[in-house]
Amino acid sequence: MTTSPNADTESNDGPCIRRQEVVADLGQRALETDDLDELLHDAATVVAETLDTECASVLELLPGGEKLRLRRGVGWSDELVGTATIPADSSSYAGEALRAAQPVVVEDLDGDDRFSDSDRLGERDVTSGLSVSIGPDERPWGLLRTHATDRRAFSDRDAAFLRSVATVLASAIENARTERRFEAIFEDPNILVGLLDPDGTVLDINGTAMEYIDADLADVTGEPFWETPWWGEGDQARSDVREWTRRAANGEYVEFETDLTRPSGERYTIDGVFRPVTDDDGDVVSIIVSDRDVTERKERERYLEDAKAQLEAATEAGAVGTWEWHVSEDEFVAGASFARTFGIDPEAARDGVPLELLLSSIHEDDRDRVERQIETAVENCDEYESEYRVRNADDELRWVVARGHVEADDDGNPETFPGALTDITDRKQAELEAEKQRKQLETLFQVLPVGAVVADADGSLLTANDTAREIWGGDVFDARCVDEYAKYDAVWADSEEPVGPEDWTMTQVLRGEAVTEPNVYEIDAFDGERRVVMEHGMPVTDECGEVTRGVVTLTDITERREFRRKLEESNERLEQFAYAASHDLQEPLRMVTSYLRLLENRYGDAFDEDGQEFLDYAVDGAERMSEMIDGLLAYSRIETRGDPLEPVDLETVLDDVVDDLQFQIDETDATLELDALPTVEGDVSQLRQVFQNLLDNALTYHGDESPRIAVDAERRGEQWELSVRDEGIGIAPEDQERVFTVFDRLHGQEEYDGTGIGLALCQRIVERHGGEIRIDSERGEGTTFSFTLPAVE
Repeated sequence: MTTSPNADTESNDGPCIRRQEVVADLGQRALETDDLDELLHDAATVVAETLDTECASVLELLPGGEKLRLRRGVGWSDELVGTATIPADSSSYAGEALRAAQPVVVEDLDGDDRFSDSDRLGERDVTSGLSVSIGPDERPWGLLRTHATDRRAFSDRDAAFLRSVATVLASAIENARTERRFEAIFEDPNILVGLLDPDGTVLDINGTAMEYIDADLADVTGEPFWETPWWGEGDQARSDVREWTRRAANGEYVEFETDLTRPSGERYTIDGVFRPVTDDDGDVVSIIVSDRDVTERKERERYLEDAKAQLEAATEAGAVGTWEWHVSEDEFVAGASFARTFGIDPEAARDGVPLELLLSSIHEDDRDRVERQIETAVENCDEYESEYRVRNADDELRWVVARGHVEADDDGNPETFPGALTDITDRKQAELEAEKQRKQLETLFQVLPVGAVVADADGSLLTANDTAREIWGGDVFDARCVDEYAKYDAVWADSEEPVGPEDWTMTQVLRGEAVTEPNVYEIDAFDGERRVVMEHGMPVTDECGEVTRGVVTLTDITERREFRRKLEESNERLEQFAYAASHDLQEPLRMVTSYLRLLENRYGDAFDEDGQEFLDYAVDGAERMSEMIDGLLAYSRIETRGDPLEPVDLETVLDDVVDDLQFQIDETDATLELDALPTVEGDVSQLRQVFQNLLDNALTYHGDESPRIAVDAERRGEQWELSVRDEGIGIAPEDQERVFTVFDRLHGQEEYDGTGIGLALCQRIVERHGGEIRIDSERGEGTTFSFTLPAVE
């Protein structure tokens, strides 16, 4: 129902002017206030006063459009304002007013049967009503209404007045909406926003933008936008901003993207727009600059471009192929790389081939499995992944992995099946080789002649081989942590001190220590035997250096220790025998020598030439016999009477030897070339004897030319190799082993003096130091003696 059919017969212009003044005043307040609810209340108040009605209300249409809520009003109880609702469906009085283009008048709410309810709020007894929609007809915000308790016919002027007030409210509501949207945009933490005068002067900048510079809002307000810190010091960016501002001031919508720098030096990219704001006449009154930090997006785009390029390169290289199978048509469309992998003509694959053609290229042992996987994926419209072998165009067998997913139509029927194929031949061959090696290592682990035990990083024993179980007398490697190692009963073999859980080699290894100098324990095995065990260990670490496993080897050295003990006893008895023998032999030799000298001194004149020769032979033989006995005693004492090994400066040792041999060096006119020598672990007196014997040999066996002798050193891992080189008579290859045999001489006494024990002593000393000695020689080409000694770390 629209306005009253009764013509407005008022002729007095006074009330009309008054109503215009009320509307104007309300409009002015709408411009000045930022409190919408206060304005709505004032509007309801002036409507009730002006139209002389008991009730007036502003109703807001709630989301969904089914109800209206009493937003503000007069004449209603306070508890109803802000909470009470009425229906807004088309059969109600309110619903009709919402949808009508003109104000709707009802003279008798109780007697009007055209609406589904009386449309009352609370218990207030109202009879007549006048309603008008607020906002555009196609999308109203709500209703402005007034009600009278007596029956009343509202005039056209009443309806026009109410319509004018509703228009003011609609404008205020829209302004409030616009302001809220602007505030929401202006304070958006993801958007940089600035408000400029048309000449480019900064009016306001939001907090998000201010975080990008080292300045306060007051520092940039009133400044030309292009001279603010966002644009840096470069002329190009500033001139661009000035140009963008000019274009926006002329009404142009200017989009831009530029790279900038934070005060910290960090580079970033923004993307945005200069948006002109115009008045009703189309004149630009301000400029809004809004932009976003798109640094991450740009980096992601660059990453995707790189990834695309890499994918294209990989596809071109034949490493990756793609496909799309149109299920219902059975057309399998694939790229050239995919087609070549399956031995299919690329042109045919581009147009589409039956799936069976591809399946026929799959290795016969894999084909049925792949078919079942494809069928399952199609039936369930699910993901698909399969690894198998395929023969390519060159009849080579390649390993591939295929991944895809089935896409369904709106009815759930399989439609397309796209995917990608990757050639994993190299990886698969590496895996197969690794598996082969793993099995070989497992076999080796079990057949090792030494025991082997592996533990996890927390000390839990994972596995042990048969030899380890034999050593410990059973399958007893079930400890779950280091503390449980206490069940393994043992003492240190040398000190007989008890071995605690923290003393075991495995515990040291799990701490990251490499046990290369073996630990030796005497254990009480679980089979009742007592054994001596030697253990080495090594940690296994990851790429970060963290210990992930521990490996320990065990060697049963019970028999070896017993043999060593007996050998030591035998050596001790041998030394005692050698000492006693040398002592007992030296006495009669000294007596024989003394009497021969006495005989020569008293009766030398009585001997003829032959007698004197015989006497000289006898004295010389006795003296050589004494030297041999002294050499034998020294040889027997190399192991037992040597000093502990300690750092020895070989430079000092060699200088002392050269000093001792200086007479012989001068006598033979020898030339010595001595390189710098290192410090080694050794027995200083024994190493002096080695150099003494080798240099003496070189000075003795020099041939016709004056001796030329060189001594040098070279580092080889954890050892030094020392060499003594001469240009003397040399040694034939077949005689080179003989020179290290005690008393085995290559030359007669009439050619060269000596007992034949010097090189044997050298070999014994070097071996005591854990090294080796060798000969490199040719007859007449000189000789090089090389020997190794432990380096000092």
